[in-house]
Amino acid sequence: MELLSINNISIAMVSNYIKGFGFIAPLIAFCIFIVQAALPIFPYIILAAAGGLLFGFKMGFLLSWLGALVGACLAYWFCKQLGSEWTINTIRSRFGYDLRNINNNLAFWVIILARIIPVTPTPIINAAAALGGVPFWNFFLSSAIGKIPAALLYTGLGLCLFKLQDIKLTLCILAFIIVIVFIGHYLTKSKFFSH
Repeated sequence: MELLSINNISIAMVSNYIKGFGFIAPLIAFCIFIVQAALPIFPYIILAAAGGLLFGFKMGFLLSWLGALVGACLAYWFCKQLGSEWTINTIRSRFGYDLRNINNNLAFWVIILARIIPVTPTPIINAAAALGGVPFWNFFLSSAIGKIPAALLYTGLGLCLFKLQDIKLTLCILAFIIVIVFIGHYLTKSKFFSH
């Protein structure tokens, strides 16, 4: 069960912890997904894989996707409430970018892409959208769409790695994740994102 371990936190540890709550384990997992999305203190991949292992693919996917979406929306709301001119001015002076000049149509697609390609940390996406004045429903829909691939992949990865039903599928999922990370890395360095 120690196949996937990041920062000394393994899927087995997370699975055992959540399983210890008995019949309310799905609710606890959902709450942990919310906290993880708002304040990522441990990797999402570990939690989503544990969700798939514990609750099966459908329920694991639903918990990981919906929990991450609710957590992102809460973080967006907090940043919106606590955001200040000081933050916006600091970002403008330090990086030369004015968050108030965000094009909402472009923001929709950028948020989707940032969610699909796991290079930009979730808190930065949430805060930038909130401080940049991206409307809530724009943020919500783009985040909902963008979080689907990661939830599917990582929930499926948990099932494949630990139930070992299909080695070929496991290798395909791992290869797909690696390709997505490399594409994200390349795109963030390209001229498209440097402007």
